[in-house]
Amino acid sequence: MRSALSRKYLSLSSTSAIASIAGIACAIVSPAVADEIGYDALVARLGGTGVPTGAGIRIGQVEASTNAANPAYYGPDQVNAEFVGKTFSAQSGAPQVSSHATFVAQQLYGNTTSVARGVTLIYLWEASSFINSNLRYGAGSTVAPLTPPSTALKIYNNSWIGGTSGGPTPNAVDLEILRRADFAMNRDDTIYTVGCNNGATSVTYPLMAMGYHGLSVGLTSGGHSHGDVPAAGDGPGRQKPEIVAPGTATSWATPVVGACAALLFETAATHPSVSLNPNADETVVIKAALMAGATHRAGWTNNPQTSGPLRGVTVKPLDTTYGVDVVNIDRGHQILTGAEHNGAATSAAATTLVPPAGWDFEQIAVAATRYWKFRVVQTVSELSVVASWHRTQTNSVSVPTVANIDLTLFRVGADGITLEPLEGEAGAIHYTQGNVASRSPVDNVEHLYVKGLAPGDYMIEVKRTGSMVGLPPFSIAWHMPAPSFSIADLNQDGVVDGLDMTVILSNWLGTGAGDINADGIVDGIDLTYVLSGWTA
Repeated sequence: MRSALSRKYLSLSSTSAIASIAGIACAIVSPAVADEIGYDALVARLGGTGVPTGAGIRIGQVEASTNAANPAYYGPDQVNAEFVGKTFSAQSGAPQVSSHATFVAQQLYGNTTSVARGVTLIYLWEASSFINSNLRYGAGSTVAPLTPPSTALKIYNNSWIGGTSGGPTPNAVDLEILRRADFAMNRDDTIYTVGCNNGATSVTYPLMAMGYHGLSVGLTSGGHSHGDVPAAGDGPGRQKPEIVAPGTATSWATPVVGACAALLFETAATHPSVSLNPNADETVVIKAALMAGATHRAGWTNNPQTSGPLRGVTVKPLDTTYGVDVVNIDRGHQILTGAEHNGAATSAAATTLVPPAGWDFEQIAVAATRYWKFRVVQTVSELSVVASWHRTQTNSVSVPTVANIDLTLFRVGADGITLEPLEGEAGAIHYTQGNVASRSPVDNVEHLYVKGLAPGDYMIEVKRTGSMVGLPPFSIAWHMPAPSFSIADLNQDGVVDGLDMTVILSNWLGTGAGDINADGIVDGIDLTYVLSGWTA
């Protein structure tokens, strides 16, 4: 007989804030929040047309009961005006109203309080019920977690914390629950947004922040637990949280990230650049896009070495407090709609230039590499690149294995072929700050963040190291501000005109000047760049 996880080990990630929100009925999305997470920029860039709302995406809301004696107090107030037009499907029995669940719901899918106001169908779980009945904790290795009640259910929001040890050291129960959650996310292409503890302390509760596949969320203020997964956990030394969002408690920040994820899942299903690509809604793609698109504020660092032969190299891909920093839906949307661009197996084969924002989803073998080439036509303020992948599990309770992947940025030499290392003192002349190599031995994410990158051609390298067998899929996502000069503006005079056409025609079928897509020949493809970018 399996043992049930007791509710006494579960609590809200914002317990101290419950009283302060009990009387809230409606709160318009704060202009400061909309600006901080890039939502205003998204609306402005799209001209108010085709702005995603999460329409068609279903969300799971998992809540710890606010009544210690009664697990039924786990649901939002369904008659609240914020939820007009919403349909709720209770999965843990008839819910009583929880003020905590109501406020989480407002941030996650509220009609005026969430950026994902288009979400209309929500599944509700009480946390202990979710662990026992949905993840099927304790049922044995042959019994997998339940599949989602709908294929459109893509996000499970977890604004609660827990652990059977009552402290920072996970035990066998915690590890099984985390493994089951990761197994389900990998199988179902879903993502869990999970709140870290409140309070600027080390990571103290394993559930659910110590998992691999979800997004652990902290606060922009830094008032959340942070640190490495402890020795008793799977993958000790991994960094948490991965991302932060505005809010006075992590319970409120977590659904902000969940709402942003809903917008990207909708985009994957409907935007013409990606809607026909089945890779676009892969969990690791959405995760990588959100992380690579984050706003890195002043003072953010993943602590690369600042001198010597390893200058620019880090083994800790994230900031110790803020992860990749503040979720930015506009940049995440730019990345996803920048479309998939397949990496080349060798640097010599990576001849086609990728755009300033984009992504890829691939499988990679041991010792294999992938390359993406891009061009900087004028110094760019920042470049952000994230690689993310899942751990491998033979079943939902097995001890997982994790591939080791390194992420490195190179400069392409004047011959257009040679890769010049940017790490070390010699490479530092090409950028002003940041890291050009990310080589964590334990994390399932690597992150490059480079400021002041000088003009030139560059190559992103993903390299799989170690000896773990299998072909784990990974995603890579990148973002840099679009150059003010088009790559077709060959003389960089601010317009694409006859002078640029002259460069193409004078070197027709040659190499070098006019080879806009860097495939080794000036031809019709390069001419198309000029014609499509014509501004004169």
